[in-house]
Amino acid sequence: MDTAARPWRARPAPPPGFADSLGLSPFYAHLLYNRGVRSLDDVETYLAGDRRHLHDPMLLPDMTAAVGRLALALERREAIAVYGDFDTDGVTGTALLCQALRELGAAPLPYIPDRTDEGHGLNAPAVRGLRERGATVLVTVDCGTASGDEIALASSLGMDTIVTDHHSPPAGLPSPVALVNPHREDATYPYDGLTGAGLAFKLAGALFARLGRPWPGHLLELAALGTVADVAQLTGENRHIVKLGLERLRQTRNTGIRALAAAAKARLDTLDTEALSFNIVPRLNAAGRLGDASVSLRLLTTADPGEAAAIAATLDQMNARRQQLTEDSMAQARRQVEEQNQAGMPVIFVSRPDWLPGLLGLIAGRLAEQHHRPAVAMLMESNTCRASVRSIPGLDIIAALNDTGAPFVRLGGHPKAAGFTIATADLEPFQHSLAAIVRGRLDGQAGGPFLDYDCEVALGLVDHNTVAFVQSLAPFGAGNPEPLFVSRGARVVDARLVGADGKHLKMRVSQGGGILDAIAFRQGPRYAFLPRQVDLLYTVGLDDWSGQPRLQLQVVDFRQPG
Repeated sequence: MDTAARPWRARPAPPPGFADSLGLSPFYAHLLYNRGVRSLDDVETYLAGDRRHLHDPMLLPDMTAAVGRLALALERREAIAVYGDFDTDGVTGTALLCQALRELGAAPLPYIPDRTDEGHGLNAPAVRGLRERGATVLVTVDCGTASGDEIALASSLGMDTIVTDHHSPPAGLPSPVALVNPHREDATYPYDGLTGAGLAFKLAGALFARLGRPWPGHLLELAALGTVADVAQLTGENRHIVKLGLERLRQTRNTGIRALAAAAKARLDTLDTEALSFNIVPRLNAAGRLGDASVSLRLLTTADPGEAAAIAATLDQMNARRQQLTEDSMAQARRQVEEQNQAGMPVIFVSRPDWLPGLLGLIAGRLAEQHHRPAVAMLMESNTCRASVRSIPGLDIIAALNDTGAPFVRLGGHPKAAGFTIATADLEPFQHSLAAIVRGRLDGQAGGPFLDYDCEVALGLVDHNTVAFVQSLAPFGAGNPEPLFVSRGARVVDARLVGADGKHLKMRVSQGGGILDAIAFRQGPRYAFLPRQVDLLYTVGLDDWSGQPRLQLQVVDFRQPG
């Protein structure tokens, strides 16, 4: 996104005496305050890196029934099917649960539906097929809450269903043996932000405890991968899952993950959420976006290095193709927005008959970010329209969709993202209804989002201790952003273009006598307009490109002082 036109805004400062109450410097206390820390107990909880802050899985609704049925299935050696969604959250959760069941002596039957032919959730042919393969227990991962008919079908065929899902429940709940979903109205679980992979981990942990087995902390690497892939809030329990999972990922023995990291040229020993989001996750997601997500599942579950390397290479090629198809589709979507003058509309609607279903979410997400409006990307089929929706902060999109009262063929999702299928004949009135609802709930909000920074600092105060403390606040992501700082009136000592085709801008900047390196990624075109003095908006880190770590500012935005 172009940051130059986005206003900067300081996040709220802590109240007087807050730093003294924590026994920390005002600078450190300020950063913690901006991340929800309000007391000494909060400091310990926030910075902790152990399992003490993971909640008891038995507090989740129906977990007792889920564990009891699985324990019985293991005792009887029943065939257990694991049915996961085709995004990375579902795939990693499926791989996690299959690994757990194998370690407990089962031979699970994994199933990932085809995005194009089967769509989200359970479907009748797949349910029948799993029963024909001998399954008497069906466990869902990241889906199932809205699949009442298919769960009833499974029951009629002699198959008990256990649903683990984090999507918003519909008005009428299904009736499986267990519905493990923290968003149920009767749920009392202390945290409702778990992903599909996170819930799969909680189920595995509860099952291991029931059977007297050691806590399966090794499965956290897959839970962390799914949590980051789903862009979940890295607050509360999610943050601890990702923090602990990253520690294990950096030493992973998972053959597939190691092969994919090698294909992506990602260092495992320094792996963080950014590397997962930009290197690992897109490649895992590529298979499901372009066709068959079971390819990624095979990668995560194989123990054969040769097979893993071959699959990783395939996923790398698929991701390159996905990138090109995404750019082509985005160019078409932007033209529609411009030609239809949608930039100021409460909801952005774009559609084509030839877009890949797996790219709809990416198109909607980019448009929502660009226009700071919810966006709907639609695939127009003969009699139906298939769509993905992405929202903006402060707007619960699944609630808005439900409130339209539209006769959806299929609807599912959560407050940030959703998907639906609707008859083409019902599309126009639905669009008018959704636009009216969103207009009312946005209440006149306009313009792009702010760039919120933590505080202003003098460049002379940025040192290795600063970087070390900032890194202790990781993992960063949604809900726990990397700290942003502002330094005003810095002098540009020198600057040059770097990277392929001069995409990036490298600078040295000075303030108060000290000189620091700075890099502004993807801001090469602004080199011609670089003033001699700048206000800088940046994060802090280390550049170890030369093998000798050096302090470096990563510039998010800059502008002329005043």
